Amino acid sequence: MLTISRYDGTDRKELQKLLRDNNFRSTEGRLALLAELKRSHKPLPVETFAHKLRSHLDEANVYRALEAFAHAGIARRVDLQHGHAHYELAHGDDHHHIVCTSCDKVEDFIGCEYEKLVNKALKQSSGFAKVTDHSLELFGLCNSCAKA
Repeated sequence: MLTISRYDGTDRKELQKLLRDNNFRSTEGRLALLAELKRSHKPLPVETFAHKLRSHLDEANVYRALEAFAHAGIARRVDLQHGHAHYELAHGDDHHHIVCTSCDKVEDFIGCEYEKLVNKALKQSSGFAKVTDHSLELFGLCNSCAKA
């Protein structure tokens, strides 16, 4: 059985509270998944989480838990154009990703002038009254790939 110890100031009790506060039962599998979400420094695919948690959850249960976490706002679903979803812990900041289309390097960047973008989009739209969420990923070449 995996025991989740302190990681970046978060201990098992804090992870359990996060689950309870979002109406989830605190199971070993969910706790292990939350710990992996906290440990990852970039969005990861379901298969990566499933491999790391194979002693606690199978791939289908990892996918279901990640989708439930995303629906609850605990995790974010990210499309890095790899043909499958990636997931990361939702931090509350307005961060996005820039992805190298050659080597798949991923870096975060902060801010997208969300309010300006929403206002511009709504002015151009005749069929929408408001925007409730957004996602922004940029794609290009990292420094190493651009030199090659």
